[in-house]
Amino acid sequence: MVTIEMPDGTVRQSDKNRIKDILKDIGQNDNAVLTVVDGCLVTPDTGVKNGTVVKLISVVSGG
Repeated sequence: MVTIEMPDGTVRQSDKNRIKDILKDIGQNDNAVLTVVDGCLVTPDTGVKNGTVVKLISVVSGG
């Protein structure tokens, strides 16, 4: 299982092993969040191992 720290502080779990599959599994749009693994930004195509903690950060833009 992969642990996901959501932007609102809640924690979710997923059995997926690729970031874009994890985001789809938990209902997050990959354009709406930044994904951090081990302190580094990662792309949606990044694979992760079981036991990994993924942190999601909300992306806010304005004009």
